[in-house]
Amino acid sequence: MKINRTVQRTVQILSYTAAHPEGVSLDELCEQFSLPKTSAYDILVTLVQEGMLSVKPGPKQLYQIGIFAYRVGMSYPDASDTLKLIGAELSDLARESDRTAFFGKLSGKEVLYILKEVPENPIITTATVGSTAPLYCTSLGKILLAFLPAEQADALIADLDIQPRTQYTLKSLNELTQNLQLIRSRGYALDFREYEEHMVCASAPVYQRNGSLEGAVSISGFYRPEDDYEKAGQMIRQKAAEISRLLGYQGK
Repeated sequence: MKINRTVQRTVQILSYTAAHPEGVSLDELCEQFSLPKTSAYDILVTLVQEGMLSVKPGPKQLYQIGIFAYRVGMSYPDASDTLKLIGAELSDLARESDRTAFFGKLSGKEVLYILKEVPENPIITTATVGSTAPLYCTSLGKILLAFLPAEQADALIADLDIQPRTQYTLKSLNELTQNLQLIRSRGYALDFREYEEHMVCASAPVYQRNGSLEGAVSISGFYRPEDDYEKAGQMIRQKAAEISRLLGYQGK
């Protein structure tokens, strides 16, 4: 059986890029696969055009796995079954909390909203399935930063460009680092009017069977001074732990 070398190299580039969420350069890929720059560049341009890769913002052009590549991966039956399970739990969570429930995963330097379930009386939110948001000012994003492997999280944090979304957005990497320490200690994160001034979100981590971070779940609702947001945090932490157990995770 004859192997098409261009297709093979394309798959290898996608696989290598997916394993390096911080981004990879053209030179790195050329060295890794002994490719001429012109050939590698043509492949990269095509993959970006098709949404399989994205270009990371910054002074040096780096390539990251794209949203369409993730969507293709989610069509694999095991992944589909995982999303069905999480979706069913989110539906229960939205009903029990009377808030909008989300499941998100890391996509480059942002969080990608994968699933969304609304309560009986829907709450209007900016986030939609397939949209992305910054890591530093969303509860989902802060959970990912707090519970990703340290080396990966540190690389992401060092490369963040913190811009104020509201008057409550964390203003510096130092503030973010302190907030992440608090998140790790209590097991849940709050976006307390940091992304949208009228909204408060609580989020907690979801783990795979092997102990790696699958993503994060959250509940989102209008800010009300009388609400007990610690209670909301405890609720989402409990639900995230339940989802993790359903996925086969045996940890704490």
